[in-house]
Amino acid sequence: MRAVIIGAGMGGLMTALALRQSGVFASVDVYEQTKVPSTAGAGLNIPPNGARLCRWLGVDLDGGDPKGPDGAIDGGRAAILESTRQFNADGSVTKRPFDHVTAAGDGAGFHHMHRLDLLMCLYKRVFAFGPDSGEPCPITVHMDCRLTQLHQSASEVTASFSNGRTATGEVLVGADGINSATLHLAWQNPRPKRWTEVTCFRGLIPRTAVASLRKADGRALDNNPIDSFSMDRHRNDKSGATTYWVRGGELLNVWIARYEPDSAAFEQEEGDWFPVGREEILREVGEAFEGSPSRDDLLALAGAIVRPTKWGLYDRDALETWVQGRICLLGDAAHPMLPTFGQGAAQSFEDAAALGSAFALNKDDVATALLHYERVRHYRATRFQLGSKFAFDHLRAKDTAEQKALLEKLDERVSPAFAHDKRGGEDDSWIYAYDARNIGTELPYKRLGPWDFRRAAKANYATIPGKLWTPAAAARERRPVARAEVARHNTRDDCWVIIAGKVYDITEWAPHHPGGAGIARMYAGKEATAEFGDYHSAEAVAHMAHFCIGDLVEAAAVVPSAR
Repeated sequence: MRAVIIGAGMGGLMTALALRQSGVFASVDVYEQTKVPSTAGAGLNIPPNGARLCRWLGVDLDGGDPKGPDGAIDGGRAAILESTRQFNADGSVTKRPFDHVTAAGDGAGFHHMHRLDLLMCLYKRVFAFGPDSGEPCPITVHMDCRLTQLHQSASEVTASFSNGRTATGEVLVGADGINSATLHLAWQNPRPKRWTEVTCFRGLIPRTAVASLRKADGRALDNNPIDSFSMDRHRNDKSGATTYWVRGGELLNVWIARYEPDSAAFEQEEGDWFPVGREEILREVGEAFEGSPSRDDLLALAGAIVRPTKWGLYDRDALETWVQGRICLLGDAAHPMLPTFGQGAAQSFEDAAALGSAFALNKDDVATALLHYERVRHYRATRFQLGSKFAFDHLRAKDTAEQKALLEKLDERVSPAFAHDKRGGEDDSWIYAYDARNIGTELPYKRLGPWDFRRAAKANYATIPGKLWTPAAAARERRPVARAEVARHNTRDDCWVIIAGKVYDITEWAPHHPGGAGIARMYAGKEATAEFGDYHSAEAVAHMAHFCIGDLVEAAAVVPSAR
Protein backbone atom coordinates (compact mmCIF):
# COMPACT_ATOMS: atom_id res chain seq x y z
CA MET A 1 0.00 0.00 0.00
CA ARG A 2 0.93 3.64 -0.44
CA ALA A 3 0.46 6.31 2.20
CA VAL A 4 0.09 10.02 1.46
CA ILE A 5 0.65 12.48 4.32
CA ILE A 6 -0.30 16.14 4.08
CA GLY A 7 1.97 18.27 6.25
CA ALA A 8 5.66 17.89 7.12
CA GLY A 9 5.42 19.27 10.60
CA MET A 10 6.09 17.32 13.76
CA GLY A 11 2.97 15.16 13.50
CA GLY A 12 3.38 14.46 9.79
CA LEU A 13 7.02 13.39 10.06
CA MET A 14 6.33 11.16 13.08
CA THR A 15 3.43 9.60 11.19
CA ALA A 16 5.69 8.85 8.25
CA LEU A 17 8.10 7.01 10.57
CA ALA A 18 5.30 5.16 12.37
CA LEU A 19 3.59 4.01 9.14
CA ARG A 20 6.90 2.80 7.79
CA GLN A 21 7.50 0.94 11.05
CA SER A 22 4.14 -0.83 10.69
CA GLY A 23 5.55 -2.96 7.87
CA VAL A 24 2.35 -2.55 5.84
CA PHE A 25 3.27 0.18 3.35
CA ALA A 26 5.45 0.05 0.25
CA SER A 27 6.04 3.80 0.27
CA VAL A 28 5.22 6.89 2.31
CA ASP A 29 5.08 10.33 0.67
CA VAL A 30 4.88 13.54 2.70
CA TYR A 31 3.69 16.78 1.06
CA GLU A 32 4.46 20.15 2.64
CA GLN A 33 3.12 23.51 1.48
CA THR A 34 6.19 25.57 2.45
CA LYS A 35 9.35 25.72 0.34
CA VAL A 36 11.64 25.13 3.34
CA PRO A 37 10.90 23.94 6.90
CA SER A 38 9.30 26.70 8.92
CA THR A 39 11.56 28.40 11.47
CA ALA A 40 8.62 30.04 13.29
CA GLY A 41 8.14 29.29 16.95
CA ALA A 42 10.35 28.98 19.98
CA GLY A 43 10.43 26.38 22.74
CA LEU A 44 8.09 23.45 23.25
CA ASN A 45 7.68 20.46 25.55
CA ILE A 46 8.23 16.80 24.78
CA PRO A 47 7.00 15.02 27.92
CA PRO A 48 7.78 11.34 28.60
CA ASN A 49 4.65 10.05 26.83
CA GLY A 50 5.97 11.67 23.65
CA ALA A 51 9.69 11.17 24.26
CA ARG A 52 9.35 7.37 24.59
CA LEU A 53 7.76 7.30 21.11
CA CYS A 54 10.65 9.31 19.67
CA ARG A 55 13.05 6.80 21.21
CA TRP A 56 11.01 3.93 19.74
CA LEU A 57 11.25 5.39 16.22
CA GLY A 58 14.92 6.29 16.50
CA VAL A 59 14.50 10.07 16.79
CA ASP A 60 17.42 11.26 18.91
CA LEU A 61 16.33 14.24 20.99
CA ASP A 62 19.43 14.46 23.14
CA GLY A 63 22.42 13.96 20.89
CA GLY A 64 24.10 15.73 18.05
CA ASP A 65 25.49 19.17 17.45
CA PRO A 66 22.72 21.75 17.88
CA LYS A 67 24.24 23.92 15.17
CA GLY A 68 25.46 21.28 12.76
CA PRO A 69 28.33 21.58 10.28
CA ASP A 70 27.78 24.57 7.99
CA GLY A 71 24.11 24.67 8.89
CA ALA A 72 23.51 21.05 7.98
CA ILE A 73 20.51 19.28 9.40
CA ASP A 74 21.79 17.65 12.54
CA GLY A 75 19.04 18.14 15.07
CA GLY A 76 19.62 19.73 18.43
CA ARG A 77 20.08 18.80 22.04
CA ALA A 78 17.15 18.91 24.39
CA ALA A 79 17.17 20.32 27.90
CA ILE A 80 15.78 17.93 30.49
CA LEU A 81 13.34 19.38 33.01
CA GLU A 82 14.32 18.58 36.58
CA SER A 83 11.92 20.70 38.64
CA THR A 84 9.38 23.52 38.53
CA ARG A 85 9.30 26.83 40.34
CA GLN A 86 5.97 28.62 40.85
CA PHE A 87 6.17 32.34 41.66
CA ASN A 88 3.16 33.06 43.85
CA ALA A 89 1.12 36.25 44.15
CA ASP A 90 2.53 36.95 47.62
CA GLY A 91 6.09 36.84 46.34
CA SER A 92 6.88 33.37 47.67
CA VAL A 93 8.28 30.58 45.50
CA THR A 94 7.05 26.99 45.46
CA LYS A 95 9.53 24.39 44.21
CA ARG A 96 8.55 20.91 43.04
CA PRO A 97 10.80 18.10 41.82
CA PHE A 98 9.94 16.50 38.50
CA ASP A 99 11.73 13.18 38.83
CA HIS A 100 8.45 11.29 39.31
CA VAL A 101 7.47 12.32 35.79
CA THR A 102 10.62 10.85 34.32
CA ALA A 103 10.01 7.66 36.29
CA ALA A 104 6.47 7.44 34.91
CA GLY A 105 7.88 7.60 31.41
CA ASP A 106 10.32 4.70 31.88
CA GLY A 107 13.20 7.15 32.07
CA ALA A 108 12.27 8.87 28.79
CA GLY A 109 12.60 12.29 30.43
CA PHE A 110 10.70 15.55 30.15
CA HIS A 111 12.36 17.40 27.27
CA HIS A 112 12.40 21.07 26.36
CA MET A 113 13.40 21.85 22.78
CA HIS A 114 13.47 24.61 20.25
CA ARG A 115 10.76 23.84 17.70
CA LEU A 116 13.24 24.02 14.83
CA ASP A 117 15.65 21.68 16.63
CA LEU A 118 12.88 19.12 17.00
CA LEU A 119 11.97 19.42 13.34
CA MET A 120 15.59 18.88 12.36
CA CYS A 121 15.78 15.76 14.55
CA LEU A 122 12.70 14.42 12.82
CA TYR A 123 13.95 15.31 9.33
CA LYS A 124 17.30 13.68 10.06
CA ARG A 125 15.57 10.41 10.94
CA VAL A 126 13.16 10.61 7.99
CA PHE A 127 16.03 11.25 5.55
CA ALA A 128 17.67 8.03 6.75
CA PHE A 129 14.84 6.27 4.89
CA GLY A 130 14.88 8.49 1.81
CA PRO A 131 14.24 7.21 -1.73
CA ASP A 132 17.99 6.67 -2.31
CA SER A 133 18.61 4.89 1.00
CA GLY A 134 17.90 1.41 -0.28
CA GLU A 135 15.66 0.85 2.75
CA PRO A 136 12.27 -0.84 2.33
CA CYS A 137 9.30 1.51 2.37
CA PRO A 138 11.14 4.71 1.45
CA ILE A 139 9.92 8.05 2.83
CA THR A 140 9.93 10.96 0.40
CA VAL A 141 9.32 14.57 1.45
CA HIS A 142 7.95 16.92 -1.23
CA MET A 143 8.15 20.67 -0.51
CA ASP A 144 6.17 23.54 -2.04
CA CYS A 145 3.01 21.42 -2.42
CA ARG A 146 -0.11 23.25 -1.28
CA LEU A 147 -3.17 20.96 -1.17
CA THR A 148 -6.05 22.22 -3.34
CA GLN A 149 -8.28 19.19 -4.07
CA LEU A 150 -9.08 15.74 -2.74
CA HIS A 151 -10.85 12.90 -4.51
CA GLN A 152 -11.39 9.41 -3.16
CA SER A 153 -12.82 6.28 -4.68
CA ALA A 154 -13.57 2.94 -3.11
CA SER A 155 -9.92 1.90 -3.39
CA GLU A 156 -7.73 5.02 -3.24
CA VAL A 157 -7.37 8.75 -2.53
CA THR A 158 -5.89 11.35 -4.88
CA ALA A 159 -4.59 14.71 -3.73
CA SER A 160 -4.00 17.63 -6.09
CA PHE A 161 -1.61 20.49 -5.36
CA SER A 162 -1.28 24.10 -6.46
CA ASN A 163 1.90 23.34 -8.44
CA GLY A 164 0.02 20.90 -10.69
CA ARG A 165 1.30 17.73 -9.04
CA THR A 166 -0.91 14.91 -7.82
CA ALA A 167 -0.43 12.08 -5.32
CA THR A 168 -2.40 8.86 -4.99
CA GLY A 169 -2.43 6.34 -2.16
CA GLU A 170 -4.64 3.82 -0.41
CA VAL A 171 -4.76 6.08 2.67
CA LEU A 172 -4.29 9.82 3.18
CA VAL A 173 -3.41 11.42 6.53
CA GLY A 174 -4.14 15.10 7.13
CA ALA A 175 -1.41 16.29 9.50
CA ASP A 176 -1.56 19.88 8.30
CA GLY A 177 -2.28 21.77 11.51
CA ILE A 178 -5.06 23.94 12.84
CA ASN A 179 -5.56 25.54 9.40
CA SER A 180 -5.89 22.07 7.84
CA ALA A 181 -6.74 22.08 4.15
CA THR A 182 -7.54 18.36 4.48
CA LEU A 183 -10.27 19.13 7.00
CA HIS A 184 -11.80 21.87 4.88
CA LEU A 185 -11.76 19.81 1.70
CA ALA A 186 -12.96 16.44 3.05
CA TRP A 187 -15.38 17.39 5.88
CA GLN A 188 -18.78 18.96 5.41
CA ASN A 189 -19.24 22.14 7.45
CA PRO A 190 -15.84 21.91 9.16
CA ARG A 191 -15.60 23.79 12.43
CA PRO A 192 -13.47 26.92 12.08
CA LYS A 193 -10.64 27.80 14.41
CA ARG A 194 -11.63 30.15 17.20
CA TRP A 195 -9.81 33.20 18.55
CA THR A 196 -9.30 32.81 22.32
CA GLU A 197 -8.77 36.51 23.07
CA VAL A 198 -5.29 35.67 24.35
CA THR A 199 -2.02 36.86 22.84
CA CYS A 200 1.48 35.71 23.74
CA PHE A 201 4.95 37.10 23.39
CA ARG A 202 7.53 34.46 22.59
CA GLY A 203 11.23 34.44 22.03
CA LEU A 204 14.69 33.29 23.08
CA ILE A 205 17.53 34.74 25.13
CA PRO A 206 21.14 33.45 24.86
CA ARG A 207 22.53 32.03 28.10
CA THR A 208 25.25 34.68 28.30
CA ALA A 209 22.65 37.43 28.15
CA VAL A 210 20.53 35.75 30.83
CA ALA A 211 23.51 35.65 33.20
CA SER A 212 23.93 39.43 32.98
CA LEU A 213 20.25 40.43 33.28
CA ARG A 214 19.40 43.27 35.66
CA LYS A 215 16.26 45.11 36.67
CA ALA A 216 15.68 48.66 35.49
CA ASP A 217 17.27 49.99 38.70
CA GLY A 218 20.40 47.87 38.21
CA ARG A 219 19.60 45.19 40.80
CA ALA A 220 19.97 41.50 40.00
CA LEU A 221 16.83 39.49 39.35
CA ASP A 222 15.18 38.01 42.42
CA ASN A 223 15.22 34.52 40.90
CA ASN A 224 17.61 34.43 37.98
CA PRO A 225 16.79 31.35 35.84
CA ILE A 226 20.52 30.81 35.13
CA ASP A 227 20.84 28.92 38.41
CA SER A 228 18.50 26.10 37.59
CA PHE A 229 17.11 23.93 34.82
CA SER A 230 13.70 24.47 36.33
CA MET A 231 10.62 25.50 34.46
CA ASP A 232 9.75 28.82 36.05
CA ARG A 233 6.15 29.99 36.07
CA HIS A 234 4.62 33.36 36.92
CA ARG A 235 0.89 34.07 37.07
CA ASN A 236 -1.74 36.61 37.95
CA ASP A 237 -5.46 36.76 37.20
CA LYS A 238 -5.15 37.71 33.52
CA SER A 239 -1.58 36.91 32.56
CA GLY A 240 0.97 34.15 32.82
CA ALA A 241 4.63 33.66 31.98
CA THR A 242 6.83 30.60 31.65
CA THR A 243 10.56 30.26 31.07
CA TYR A 244 12.61 27.15 30.44
CA TRP A 245 15.88 26.16 28.80
CA VAL A 246 16.20 24.74 25.29
CA ARG A 247 19.12 23.67 23.07
CA GLY A 248 20.87 21.97 25.94
CA GLY A 249 20.81 25.10 28.09
CA GLU A 250 22.17 27.49 25.47
CA LEU A 251 18.91 29.41 25.04
CA LEU A 252 16.19 30.46 27.48
CA ASN A 253 12.68 30.22 26.05
CA VAL A 254 10.31 32.96 27.25
CA TRP A 255 6.52 32.70 26.93
CA ILE A 256 4.33 35.55 28.21
CA ALA A 257 0.56 35.35 27.74
CA ARG A 258 -1.96 38.13 28.22
CA TYR A 259 -5.74 38.03 28.16
CA GLU A 260 -6.85 40.74 25.75
CA PRO A 261 -10.62 40.54 25.18
CA ASP A 262 -10.59 43.76 23.18
CA SER A 263 -7.76 42.75 20.85
CA ALA A 264 -10.05 42.16 17.87
CA ALA A 265 -7.49 43.53 15.43
CA PHE A 266 -5.22 40.55 15.98
CA GLU A 267 -7.96 38.14 14.95
CA GLN A 268 -8.23 39.86 11.58
CA GLU A 269 -4.54 39.43 10.77
CA GLU A 270 -3.41 36.81 8.30
CA GLY A 271 -1.28 34.24 10.06
CA ASP A 272 -0.49 33.46 13.70
CA TRP A 273 3.01 34.93 14.29
CA PHE A 274 4.07 38.57 14.04
CA PRO A 275 7.33 40.36 14.85
CA VAL A 276 7.06 43.00 17.59
CA GLY A 277 9.29 45.82 18.77
CA ARG A 278 10.94 46.23 22.15
CA GLU A 279 8.73 49.18 23.12
CA GLU A 280 5.52 47.21 22.50
CA ILE A 281 6.57 44.13 24.44
CA LEU A 282 7.81 46.18 27.42
CA ARG A 283 4.64 48.26 27.51
CA GLU A 284 2.27 45.29 27.37
CA VAL A 285 4.22 43.10 29.78
CA GLY A 286 4.41 46.00 32.23
CA GLU A 287 0.64 46.48 32.02
CA ALA A 288 -0.08 42.75 32.27
CA PHE A 289 1.92 42.32 35.49
CA GLU A 290 1.20 45.65 37.16
CA GLY A 291 1.42 45.11 40.93
CA SER A 292 3.01 41.65 40.61
CA PRO A 293 6.24 40.95 42.55
CA SER A 294 7.57 39.36 39.33
CA ARG A 295 6.98 42.46 37.18
CA ASP A 296 10.53 43.84 37.17
CA ASP A 297 12.03 40.41 36.52
CA LEU A 298 9.66 39.78 33.61
CA LEU A 299 10.35 43.21 32.13
CA ALA A 300 14.06 42.41 32.16
CA LEU A 301 13.43 39.08 30.45
CA ALA A 302 11.06 40.58 27.87
CA GLY A 303 13.53 43.33 26.99
CA ALA A 304 16.31 40.81 26.40
CA ILE A 305 14.40 38.60 23.91
CA VAL A 306 16.11 38.38 20.54
CA ARG A 307 13.61 39.02 17.71
CA PRO A 308 10.44 38.67 19.81
CA THR A 309 7.18 37.62 18.18
CA LYS A 310 3.54 38.04 19.10
CA TRP A 311 1.45 34.93 18.82
CA GLY A 312 -2.33 34.62 18.81
CA LEU A 313 -3.83 31.63 20.57
CA TYR A 314 -6.53 29.78 18.68
CA ASP A 315 -8.42 26.58 19.28
CA ARG A 316 -11.35 24.75 17.69
CA ASP A 317 -14.37 22.86 18.90
CA ALA A 318 -13.81 19.13 19.13
CA LEU A 319 -14.66 17.16 15.99
CA GLU A 320 -17.12 14.29 16.17
CA THR A 321 -15.07 12.18 13.77
CA TRP A 322 -11.52 12.20 12.44
CA VAL A 323 -12.17 9.77 9.58
CA GLN A 324 -13.83 10.21 6.19
CA GLY A 325 -13.49 7.08 4.07
CA ARG A 326 -9.77 6.57 3.44
CA ILE A 327 -8.86 9.98 4.87
CA CYS A 328 -8.03 10.64 8.51
CA LEU A 329 -6.90 13.64 10.54
CA LEU A 330 -4.06 13.73 13.03
CA GLY A 331 -2.49 16.18 15.47
CA ASP A 332 -3.63 19.80 15.39
CA ALA A 333 -5.73 19.10 12.31
CA ALA A 334 -7.86 16.78 14.46
CA HIS A 335 -7.58 18.31 17.94
CA PRO A 336 -5.78 21.65 18.26
CA MET A 337 -5.24 22.44 21.90
CA LEU A 338 -4.12 25.31 24.06
CA PRO A 339 -0.66 25.08 25.66
CA THR A 340 -1.94 24.60 29.24
CA PHE A 341 -0.84 20.96 29.49
CA GLY A 342 2.21 21.20 27.23
CA GLN A 343 0.85 18.18 25.34
CA GLY A 344 0.38 19.50 21.79
CA ALA A 345 3.42 17.79 20.25
CA ALA A 346 3.10 14.67 22.42
CA GLN A 347 -0.52 14.10 21.42
CA SER A 348 0.38 14.26 17.73
CA PHE A 349 3.15 11.71 18.42
CA GLU A 350 0.62 9.50 20.21
CA ASP A 351 -1.70 9.79 17.20
CA ALA A 352 1.12 8.69 14.90
CA ALA A 353 2.04 5.71 17.08
CA ALA A 354 -1.58 4.56 17.41
CA LEU A 355 -2.16 4.89 13.67
CA GLY A 356 0.95 2.88 12.88
CA SER A 357 -0.07 0.23 15.42
CA ALA A 358 -3.58 0.09 13.94
CA PHE A 359 -2.18 -0.68 10.48
CA ALA A 360 0.30 -3.20 11.88
CA LEU A 361 -2.66 -5.01 13.45
CA ASN A 362 -5.19 -4.69 10.61
CA LYS A 363 -2.74 -4.78 7.63
CA ASP A 364 -4.38 -3.62 4.39
CA ASP A 365 -7.88 -3.34 5.89
CA VAL A 366 -7.85 0.45 5.72
CA ALA A 367 -11.39 0.98 6.99
CA THR A 368 -10.85 -1.10 10.13
CA ALA A 369 -7.40 0.37 10.78
CA LEU A 370 -8.68 3.94 10.62
CA LEU A 371 -11.69 3.10 12.76
CA HIS A 372 -9.45 1.41 15.33
CA TYR A 373 -7.21 4.48 15.38
CA GLU A 374 -10.11 6.86 15.93
CA ARG A 375 -11.79 4.78 18.62
CA VAL A 376 -8.67 4.47 20.76
CA ARG A 377 -7.43 8.01 20.27
CA HIS A 378 -10.51 10.25 20.17
CA TYR A 379 -11.27 10.28 23.88
CA ARG A 380 -7.73 10.77 25.17
CA ALA A 381 -6.83 13.54 22.71
CA THR A 382 -10.18 15.28 23.16
CA ARG A 383 -9.75 14.99 26.93
CA PHE A 384 -6.55 17.03 26.65
CA GLN A 385 -8.13 19.39 24.12
CA LEU A 386 -11.13 20.22 26.29
CA GLY A 387 -9.25 19.93 29.58
CA SER A 388 -6.76 22.52 28.32
CA LYS A 389 -9.68 24.87 27.68
CA PHE A 390 -10.85 24.49 31.26
CA ALA A 391 -7.39 24.95 32.71
CA PHE A 392 -6.73 27.86 30.38
CA ASP A 393 -9.95 29.57 31.34
CA HIS A 394 -9.11 29.21 35.00
CA LEU A 395 -5.91 31.13 34.39
CA ARG A 396 -8.12 34.11 33.56
CA ALA A 397 -10.69 34.04 36.35
CA LYS A 398 -10.74 33.46 40.07
CA ASP A 399 -12.95 30.60 41.14
CA THR A 400 -14.08 29.98 44.64
CA ALA A 401 -13.06 26.83 46.45
CA GLU A 402 -16.68 25.73 46.24
CA GLN A 403 -16.71 26.13 42.46
CA LYS A 404 -13.52 24.15 42.07
CA ALA A 405 -14.77 21.39 44.35
CA LEU A 406 -17.99 21.12 42.36
CA LEU A 407 -16.08 21.08 39.10
CA GLU A 408 -13.97 18.17 40.23
CA LYS A 409 -17.10 16.21 41.16
CA LEU A 410 -19.25 17.19 38.22
CA ASP A 411 -16.90 16.89 35.26
CA GLU A 412 -13.97 14.51 35.23
CA ARG A 413 -12.09 16.62 32.68
CA VAL A 414 -11.48 19.34 35.18
CA SER A 415 -9.68 17.47 37.93
CA PRO A 416 -6.66 16.73 35.70
CA ALA A 417 -6.60 20.40 34.75
CA PHE A 418 -6.15 21.43 38.36
CA ALA A 419 -3.88 18.48 39.09
CA HIS A 420 -1.56 19.69 36.34
CA ASP A 421 -0.68 22.62 38.55
CA LYS A 422 -0.18 20.39 41.58
CA ARG A 423 2.41 18.00 40.18
CA GLY A 424 3.99 15.92 42.85
CA GLY A 425 0.83 15.78 44.90
CA GLU A 426 -1.40 14.16 42.33
CA ASP A 427 -1.20 10.94 40.33
CA ASP A 428 -0.45 12.10 36.82
CA SER A 429 0.67 8.71 35.52
CA TRP A 430 -2.37 8.77 33.21
CA ILE A 431 -0.54 11.55 31.37
CA TYR A 432 3.10 10.52 31.38
CA ALA A 433 3.11 6.72 31.75
CA TYR A 434 0.70 6.22 28.84
CA ASP A 435 2.02 4.21 25.90
CA ALA A 436 0.09 5.02 22.73
CA ARG A 437 1.38 1.92 20.95
CA ASN A 438 -0.76 -0.32 23.17
CA ILE A 439 -4.07 -0.11 21.32
CA GLY A 440 -5.33 -3.63 22.06
CA THR A 441 -5.74 -6.51 19.67
CA GLU A 442 -9.46 -6.12 19.11
CA LEU A 443 -11.39 -3.26 17.57
CA PRO A 444 -13.19 -1.39 20.40
CA TYR A 445 -16.91 -1.80 19.98
CA LYS A 446 -17.40 1.96 20.24
CA ARG A 447 -15.50 5.18 20.58
CA LEU A 448 -14.49 5.41 24.23
CA GLY A 449 -15.80 8.21 26.42
CA PRO A 450 -15.12 9.36 29.97
CA TRP A 451 -17.89 7.36 31.55
CA ASP A 452 -16.32 4.16 30.30
CA PHE A 453 -13.42 4.93 32.61
CA ARG A 454 -15.43 6.32 35.52
CA ARG A 455 -18.15 3.76 36.13
CA ALA A 456 -17.27 3.42 39.81
CA ALA A 457 -17.70 7.13 40.32
CA LYS A 458 -21.09 7.41 38.65
CA ALA A 459 -22.94 6.77 41.91
CA ASN A 460 -21.48 9.95 43.33
CA TYR A 461 -23.17 12.07 40.71
CA ALA A 462 -26.68 11.40 41.96
CA THR A 463 -26.39 14.07 44.65
CA ILE A 464 -24.75 16.72 42.52
CA PRO A 465 -27.71 18.16 40.58
CA GLY A 466 -29.30 19.28 43.84
CA LYS A 467 -26.34 21.61 44.33
CA LEU A 468 -26.66 23.18 40.89
CA TRP A 469 -28.39 26.48 40.35
CA THR A 470 -31.88 26.24 38.89
CA PRO A 471 -34.13 29.08 37.70
CA ALA A 472 -37.02 30.19 39.90
CA ALA A 473 -39.42 30.26 36.97
CA ALA A 474 -40.33 27.27 34.84
CA ALA A 475 -38.92 27.01 31.34
CA ARG A 476 -40.76 28.79 28.57
CA GLU A 477 -43.07 26.82 26.32
CA ARG A 478 -40.97 25.07 23.71
CA ARG A 479 -41.20 25.93 20.05
CA PRO A 480 -39.34 25.19 16.79
CA VAL A 481 -36.15 27.23 16.50
CA ALA A 482 -34.10 27.71 13.34
CA ARG A 483 -30.31 27.53 13.43
CA ALA A 484 -30.08 31.06 12.03
CA GLU A 485 -32.08 32.36 14.99
CA VAL A 486 -29.78 30.60 17.45
CA ALA A 487 -26.76 32.21 15.78
CA ARG A 488 -28.09 35.69 16.64
CA HIS A 489 -28.08 34.93 20.37
CA ASN A 490 -24.31 34.94 20.74
CA THR A 491 -23.42 37.40 23.50
CA ARG A 492 -22.83 37.16 27.24
CA ASP A 493 -26.22 38.80 27.86
CA ASP A 494 -28.10 36.72 25.30
CA CYS A 495 -26.64 33.22 25.06
CA TRP A 496 -28.28 30.25 23.29
CA VAL A 497 -26.69 26.91 22.41
CA ILE A 498 -27.63 23.78 20.45
CA ILE A 499 -27.20 20.35 22.06
CA ALA A 500 -28.45 17.15 20.40
CA GLY A 501 -31.11 18.86 18.33
CA LYS A 502 -32.49 21.00 21.14
CA VAL A 503 -32.01 24.70 21.80
CA TYR A 504 -31.15 26.04 25.25
CA ASP A 505 -31.17 29.58 26.57
CA ILE A 506 -28.29 29.53 29.07
CA THR A 507 -28.07 33.28 29.60
CA GLU A 508 -29.06 33.03 33.26
CA TRP A 509 -27.31 29.68 33.79
CA ALA A 510 -23.87 30.73 32.49
CA PRO A 511 -22.79 32.74 35.58
CA HIS A 512 -23.57 29.67 37.73
CA HIS A 513 -21.87 27.12 35.47
CA PRO A 514 -19.34 25.15 37.58
CA GLY A 515 -16.74 25.49 34.85
CA GLY A 516 -17.11 29.26 34.80
CA ALA A 517 -19.26 31.49 32.64
CA GLY A 518 -16.57 31.70 29.98
CA ILE A 519 -16.75 27.99 29.26
CA ALA A 520 -20.54 28.07 28.91
CA ARG A 521 -20.48 31.18 26.75
CA MET A 522 -17.77 29.77 24.52
CA TYR A 523 -20.52 28.14 22.44
CA ALA A 524 -22.96 31.06 22.36
CA GLY A 525 -25.01 30.86 19.18
CA LYS A 526 -23.32 27.60 18.20
CA GLU A 527 -23.56 23.82 18.17
CA ALA A 528 -22.20 22.28 21.39
CA THR A 529 -23.37 18.67 21.03
CA ALA A 530 -19.97 16.98 20.83
CA GLU A 531 -18.47 18.97 23.69
CA PHE A 532 -21.43 18.55 26.02
CA GLY A 533 -22.74 15.11 25.16
CA ASP A 534 -19.52 13.11 25.37
CA TYR A 535 -18.32 14.70 28.56
CA HIS A 536 -21.26 15.18 30.90
CA SER A 537 -23.10 12.72 33.05
CA ALA A 538 -26.72 11.73 32.59
CA GLU A 539 -27.58 13.86 35.62
CA ALA A 540 -26.01 16.92 34.03
CA VAL A 541 -27.96 16.25 30.84
CA ALA A 542 -31.20 16.05 32.83
CA HIS A 543 -30.41 19.35 34.54
CA MET A 544 -30.29 21.13 31.18
CA ALA A 545 -34.04 20.57 30.75
CA HIS A 546 -34.53 23.68 32.91
CA PHE A 547 -33.16 25.80 30.07
CA CYS A 548 -34.61 24.13 26.97
CA ILE A 549 -36.67 26.51 24.82
CA GLY A 550 -37.33 24.38 21.76
CA ASP A 551 -36.33 21.89 19.12
CA LEU A 552 -33.89 22.75 16.36
CA VAL A 553 -35.34 22.87 12.86
CA GLU A 554 -33.02 23.11 9.88
CA ALA A 555 -35.67 24.68 7.70
CA ALA A 556 -36.92 28.20 8.29
CA ALA A 557 -39.09 28.48 11.39
CA VAL A 558 -41.52 31.14 12.44
CA VAL A 559 -39.47 33.56 14.51
CA PRO A 560 -41.37 35.77 16.91
CA SER A 561 -40.86 39.51 16.55
CA ALA A 562 -40.00 39.91 20.22
CA ARG A 563 -38.92 37.59 22.99
